[in-house]
Amino acid sequence: MVPSLLLKHLSKIAPLLLFGLLLSLNSVAQSFVLYGTVYDKSTNKPLPFANVFINNTTSGAVSNGEGKFSIPIPGPGYIEVVASFVGYVTSYEKVMVSGNQHVKISFALEPLEKQLNEVELKSKRDKKWERQLKRFEEVFIGSYNDPLSSQTKILNPWVLDFDEGKLKGGQRYLAATCYLPLEIENTGLGYKIIYHLEGFQQTRSGFNYEGPIQFIEMDSTEAMSKTWDTNRQEVYLGSVRHMFKALINDRLKHEGFEVYTVKPEGKHHVRTKRLEVDKEFMLDTISRSKMLKPGDRIGDYKVRSQPPLEVHYFKKIWPNLVYADAYYPVSWLTFKDSTVAVSIKGAPYDPSELIIAGYMARDRVARMLPYNFTPDKSYTSFDPEPSEIAVRGIKYNALRERPYVQTDKPYYYPGETIWFKTQMLFQNPLMTDTLSRVVYVDLLNSDKAIIQSSALPIKDGVSHGQLQLPGNLTPSQYTLRSYTNWMRNFDDKDIFYRSIPVLNLYEQVQNTEARPSRIKNPDIMVSLNTEKVVYKPREKIAVQAVVTDSDGVPLMANLSVAVTDTLHVASVPSSTTLEDAYEWTYQASSAQPKSPPDYQIEYGISVSGEFRNKKKLPEQASVTIVQGEYEDYGIVETDSAGRFWASGLQFEDSAQVAFGVIDAKGRPFGSVTIDEKVPLRAPDSLPVMHLNIKETAIPQRIFVLPDEDEYTLLQEIVVEDTPIEPMSESQYGYGAGDKTFTEKDFEKNPQLTVFEFLGRNGTGRTSFQRHNWGIKAAPPLVIIDGSRYGGIYGETPWQYLESLTVDMIKSINVYTYGATIFGMTGSGGVIMIETKRTERKADETPTIFNKDGFSLYTIKGYAPARKFKAPDYSQPKESHNEPDTRSTIYWNPSLTTDSETGKAEFSFYAADTPTVYRIVVEGMTEDNTPVREVRYLTIEK
Repeated sequence: MVPSLLLKHLSKIAPLLLFGLLLSLNSVAQSFVLYGTVYDKSTNKPLPFANVFINNTTSGAVSNGEGKFSIPIPGPGYIEVVASFVGYVTSYEKVMVSGNQHVKISFALEPLEKQLNEVELKSKRDKKWERQLKRFEEVFIGSYNDPLSSQTKILNPWVLDFDEGKLKGGQRYLAATCYLPLEIENTGLGYKIIYHLEGFQQTRSGFNYEGPIQFIEMDSTEAMSKTWDTNRQEVYLGSVRHMFKALINDRLKHEGFEVYTVKPEGKHHVRTKRLEVDKEFMLDTISRSKMLKPGDRIGDYKVRSQPPLEVHYFKKIWPNLVYADAYYPVSWLTFKDSTVAVSIKGAPYDPSELIIAGYMARDRVARMLPYNFTPDKSYTSFDPEPSEIAVRGIKYNALRERPYVQTDKPYYYPGETIWFKTQMLFQNPLMTDTLSRVVYVDLLNSDKAIIQSSALPIKDGVSHGQLQLPGNLTPSQYTLRSYTNWMRNFDDKDIFYRSIPVLNLYEQVQNTEARPSRIKNPDIMVSLNTEKVVYKPREKIAVQAVVTDSDGVPLMANLSVAVTDTLHVASVPSSTTLEDAYEWTYQASSAQPKSPPDYQIEYGISVSGEFRNKKKLPEQASVTIVQGEYEDYGIVETDSAGRFWASGLQFEDSAQVAFGVIDAKGRPFGSVTIDEKVPLRAPDSLPVMHLNIKETAIPQRIFVLPDEDEYTLLQEIVVEDTPIEPMSESQYGYGAGDKTFTEKDFEKNPQLTVFEFLGRNGTGRTSFQRHNWGIKAAPPLVIIDGSRYGGIYGETPWQYLESLTVDMIKSINVYTYGATIFGMTGSGGVIMIETKRTERKADETPTIFNKDGFSLYTIKGYAPARKFKAPDYSQPKESHNEPDTRSTIYWNPSLTTDSETGKAEFSFYAADTPTVYRIVVEGMTEDNTPVREVRYLTIEK
């Protein structure tokens, strides 16, 4: 008797059966066919309507009433024939066909012992299963930022069962099995796929899945056929199969491929962000003869390589997350047994023999093509050089950045402080150390006017500060805005906005949001551990934050912590979280800035202005800029219209800065005027947070506890006879550079000039140009034995370094990413050289700057970041007699977990009110993965 589920399944695939029967009838006209019969193994009776197909192809048929089938032979080679029927175990046979004779093969299918019905299957599905399905689909179908993934759907997901656990080595895994074949519809490529999933497993190390696959062409219109044809060609180009086919045909270079072997990393082989450096130290070219060998059968091949292959494909434009100077796909292929067998069409016979990373690893089910797909030659013969416009688009998209701002609370009252932290997000993580070092945070009123503004230094991608709301501030909807100067070149949608309601003191917000569930990312675990769950008022609460991956491996993360009293700060509709904001990194923009861009990358406090000579006419000149009494100085060139722009000043609050142009006799002449900064235009509409507000008879902020005075007990001073360390030992107070070279590094080639040596070690002129991304910036600052080299008669720093040989040098420190500590003149990078000359003078009399003839301006600097203060009840104080009704109990914008343990600790004292505290931890791991966790603690008397 045929089960009801079987009849239901057959009714669903009736059109497919008709398609298969037509194939069977048409096969009579073919010269050579694959034919046979499908039987029931238990009864030895023929099985009608059994599905027989050649694995990974569109070639298939349905058995007729006598169980017989016939399939045209697609060509000579090694094929796998699969037979399946609902309620039976799928069977397959491997066959070698010559293409010039008929091939007979029969199948005896074994009935399944138990077949669950559809109601039973669906009844098992719960929230946990839905989460597992989402994780499975992102691995199996493809990443959700792949447009083809959104066009690929599993039609019967309820047949899947999932299992989670730990392997022997401790790694966590997600496994999947299914009782019936997965039916998948790919409207992006025009295929219906029947996937007989036989195994699926994912760990943090990677994933694998396998099983026979049948492709069925979907019905289409002429327009759809053209779209599908284009999409199929695009999927094929740059794929593993395309690369292997080009290798077989000896057309790697012509088809746009370059293939290298990868050296193992070591003392002299370390990965960099620069392709031209890695080509010299990390990559070796490999010949076709070394890679390609004849296969075990005629028409087959073996691709061989002991070290991993690095594959570059030049005929596509793609965001490159490996090299800052390349704009095309890069992939890595590792052969499990140093060899993979492939067909004459480039298709691997056993994909599990191949470990794929990089661009080619995108090719999941949403990008899967049948083995009998033949690419159109016209698609593989276009010019290998991508268009300049396309390259420029990818380049500038990689330069996009965006801040995310976390605040301690979602809404405020007049007189309160908005504590905040900014986390920079990047379209390309390689740009983290290259882009802006200054971020702006503005508070806008409902009329879009700026009522407060702060400039903050960015360090390691983060900054933090505060905005003090005036006590007489009008309650209304306000908006927090954050951006960088560089962002103004791009789409206005990149600007960050957060609604900040400021309420009347007699307005109380009602809870409108349930306690949220755990973080979205199942691969990162954040736990907040305390000794107990209930504490008393004014009791010390110690919290341990632990960040690990799903396998328990510790992770270093930079976190912010906000602890609030839920009686004073209600749970409201969630604003954007860091995990939500991170979605922006998957959204490419077609907007391109002008060349050169209107707004520059800022490496510190920046100024722009104009120079006019004695006749009040603009003139090209060198403008000397001096902060205070030589705290910082530099020289910038104006253009022919007298315009200049300078960046890199480092100071808080404000400072007096002098601007002047010096004539040949060393006297200032002309005048310099400084531009007023043009505020960023607000959009037509700003975000609004809607709150459930209730009027009360008592103010919601009765008393704000004053900041605790911080006292430090001075210890007894002990004078010891300690030798004074020469300034050169600590790089004159600046610390070690990003790269350091010593006399040992110079021994091999003592005749090289410093310029030549730096060029050979990836820190030459082009390296500094790449650091600044071709944006107009100052040349690197050169410091010789602690003194800044100023240039002689127009000599450039590079020309000077060509006059020094390394046998004269004791050490070289190169600063690129941390060069802002040198002020404005360090914006282009710094090369610090210590020679073998006599010791420098320990002390020099400071120079007093003569401001006569200079134009003096007071320039606004960084907003000083205050430290959040909370009472310490460990020692009695008179101030502790006052009631403690804080709404923000604790704020820490910079909590870093240990890289070896994944742990970080913080503590605070509870206030007076019996209540529930909400602890929100949010931040980014060292590999740029957002994390978030929420925990609640109870305070009882």
